[in-house]
Amino acid sequence: MMTLMMSLLLSASPAHAQSSATLRGLDVYRSTVLTTDKARELFAHRITEIVVLRNQRRPASTDKAEAVRKAIVAELTKMPGIAYGELTVAEYFTSVEHSMYATFDIVDDSDRGRLAFAPVPKRTIPDPGGLLADWKSYYELGSMLSRRGQMPVDRPDCPGFYCLWGGATPELAALQSKFVAGATAKLKELKAVLAYDADADKRGAALFVLSYGPSGERVLESCLAALKDPSSSVRGAALNILADIINHRKDLRVDADLIVPLLDDPSVSVRGKTLGLLVPLVDDAAQRKKILTMAPRLLDILKLSEPGSHDLAYTVLGQLSKKAFDRRDFPSWAKWVSANTEGLKK
Repeated sequence: MMTLMMSLLLSASPAHAQSSATLRGLDVYRSTVLTTDKARELFAHRITEIVVLRNQRRPASTDKAEAVRKAIVAELTKMPGIAYGELTVAEYFTSVEHSMYATFDIVDDSDRGRLAFAPVPKRTIPDPGGLLADWKSYYELGSMLSRRGQMPVDRPDCPGFYCLWGGATPELAALQSKFVAGATAKLKELKAVLAYDADADKRGAALFVLSYGPSGERVLESCLAALKDPSSSVRGAALNILADIINHRKDLRVDADLIVPLLDDPSVSVRGKTLGLLVPLVDDAAQRKKILTMAPRLLDILKLSEPGSHDLAYTVLGQLSKKAFDRRDFPSWAKWVSANTEGLKK
């Protein structure tokens, strides 16, 4: 399956590759139907099984772990009062430990507004000029070189509005040149894939190729529309591009009003990318006020044990508040959030 976006998880170094992970946390995000205690009661044994299987690092064990995960998700979606359920088991490496964290993303029946995405497209559209296959080749080649330590550490220069590998090798440079030409020559076809193709991988690849177009406004338009895509991978691709624009294209403005609703997205990966995107926006006074309306959600995310979510929520809350409460001092954070969001739109 075509991978369309950079993982939020930290990559293992060769020295860590065979170390065994320990399950360090289990979270449930935004459900009154499935509490954390209930999730532990129902699923802790099988999540531990997933960890054990993934630690074996054999294809058959990895496949079995995924089958167990999918069985849990199938059970979640049949539970009364739950409109949507997903389980992510994320892997992290530090200099001292290798750990995994389980996150249940739940949307209660009473909270279906969180699922207000565009309908799932149904069509199959031909690959415009082979550009989607070229994006897959570009991503996979760059990923391989990166894992080998053969890619520059610094951000490369890119001719588009999103910069992943740049043209660090002749092969990557040739593919990048295809994207620049194709984003203009095949604009209509690429936009059709993004809007109508049933394959989420193709939609995401089309969005990345479109980011090489000459018009920043058009790139923003495509990305903002993709934030309503029914696939979390496509929403994540849009956020990747928007983050690059916010950090490196000061001539283009991304309004926080359009971004902060994704703090309530039913995907831990999308929420993490949203948090990262908000970090450079908080120092803008006008944007800060808009981000502040979602401070209660930042508090919800802060309470999670999964490091990617928790740490970024702590960073954004710290920027918003100018306070230095301990990252686990939830009463102090809750008091600040309550005092500073009273009367604001929730």
